[in-house]
Amino acid sequence: MLRINRLFIAAAMLAAAPLFAETTYRYEQNVDRHLTYRGGRIVIDHSFGPLEIRTGSGNEISLHARIRSSDDDIGRQISVEVSPATSAGVTIRTRYPEIHIHGGSISYSVDLELTVPRDAPLQVKNRFGSIDATGVHAASEFVNAQGSITGRDFSGKQRLENSFGSIHLAGSAGDTTVVNSNGSVTVTNVDGALSITNRFGSVQVLEAKSVAVRNANGSVDVRNIDGNASIIDSFAGVTVVNVRGDLDLQNQNGRVDARDIRGSAVIRNSFASTDFLNVGRNLTITSNNGRVAGSAVGGTATITGSFASVEVRDINGTTKITNSNGNVTATDIRSDLNVDTRFGLVRAERIKGSLDADNANGGVTASEIGGSARVRTSFASVFLKGVGGAVTVENENGSIGVSALRGNCNDISLKTTFASIKVDLPAGQGYSVDARTSFGSVTAEIPLTISHKSDNALTGTIGGGGCRLTLVDSNGNITIGRE
Repeated sequence: MLRINRLFIAAAMLAAAPLFAETTYRYEQNVDRHLTYRGGRIVIDHSFGPLEIRTGSGNEISLHARIRSSDDDIGRQISVEVSPATSAGVTIRTRYPEIHIHGGSISYSVDLELTVPRDAPLQVKNRFGSIDATGVHAASEFVNAQGSITGRDFSGKQRLENSFGSIHLAGSAGDTTVVNSNGSVTVTNVDGALSITNRFGSVQVLEAKSVAVRNANGSVDVRNIDGNASIIDSFAGVTVVNVRGDLDLQNQNGRVDARDIRGSAVIRNSFASTDFLNVGRNLTITSNNGRVAGSAVGGTATITGSFASVEVRDINGTTKITNSNGNVTATDIRSDLNVDTRFGLVRAERIKGSLDADNANGGVTASEIGGSARVRTSFASVFLKGVGGAVTVENENGSIGVSALRGNCNDISLKTTFASIKVDLPAGQGYSVDARTSFGSVTAEIPLTISHKSDNALTGTIGGGGCRLTLVDSNGNITIGRE
């Protein structure tokens, strides 16, 4: 004898939906019930069929069930039980018999339609079927499996839980919790705190008071949040647009795109790129093995990266970039810029404050620096143009070039080895010169009062002296020229 229980049959029905959709049911019965709601919670326990819930303004509970089965005997044993309505609530439950068959196959289902009072709290459970609910305005809970959940026009505190099916919620006027697995989540227009937990499915949020998303193995797309947004994801991309509060985002193995964050943003990502645009306050990014690029930060920016490039522009506050094994490009920084990197190039343009760059095995090129410039690197060249303050460069095995100085008096200290130094000085400024090298020459292309000169050393003054010009080289030539 072959024994098949309800779960086996329901799973088979889902797996072979086209086949069962064409089934001619030998047994069909309609069940209608009406009762008066007297308060309390309405409990609905359903399975093997769709569940539709609508609400009304009165106190009536209306039930319509359509029972269908390919076997007459089984169909007659399926029932819909409704408990008496009391002040504690009412329970509605579908019942199915244990099934024993000798070969062959059977199918059965119950389509359940309910109309309940709008302000009645609900506890809804369904399995192997969908839930579709509209207009629920009391704190309620919906739990489903192997089917979708669709909700519209909710109020009050709501909780929706599902597995192996999607969740769609459009309109919730209270705090809302959504839990899903192996299915997508789409939520729009939540006027309250929204919490979403999901895995193996995408998450999409459009308009919420605040949002917290925890996902895995599925993309996250969050837009138009009135307050703060907190997002954790992995193995998929994250897009965040228009958050009026702060953003806290953590991702790995997926691209991050964050735009129009009016508060502060903290972003942690790894093994994928991170892009940002328009952060109203402070920005902090930690990236591992992924490119970082973006612009327009109203406050400070702190960026830590590795094994990929960092490219930022249009930042109002102090900018600090730490990187390794990747290039750094910073443009239009309206305060100080601090860069610490290895094995990559540093390019900086239009820095209103000072520049402090620490590099190794990578070149540094900077222009239009409003304040001072301090650069340390090795095995690569340094070129500075248009610095408004003091200039200090410490290099090894790389050439140094300084030109178009803009300050009234720029103290200059340049040191390198096994490469050349060339500095072009502006007219009208006086310098006290101390230039020396070994296995190279010192050449002055402008008038200079010499106090000491040899083949590889020179001291003296330019003009009336004043600003310090210290040039130290080893195994390289030194050239002092006029701008």
